[in-house]
Amino acid sequence: METNYIADGMVKKHYRCSLLGHRFVETKKVNNHFSEYECSTCKMQVTNDTRGQKITLTSRLKDINETLFYLNLKKQFLSKFYFRKE
Repeated sequence: METNYIADGMVKKHYRCSLLGHRFVETKKVNNHFSEYECSTCKMQVTNDTRGQKITLTSRLKDINETLFYLNLKKQFLSKFYFRKE
């Protein structure tokens, strides 16, 4: 899978981000390991990869994150109602 790391292919959309760095805010917590972030200045969207580094959010990665999010919801629902530890 081809990854686009921020340092490798950073597009200089905004001077403040290119000089001082992006200010990422977490927009969506997919599960315990993955999250989606957005820069508050230039609106660049990124996500975590398997190594914990931030990579640009493509449509393919957005679909993968959405699937992981719904699988996590299903896991929480099943563990809460069907596999109770009493």
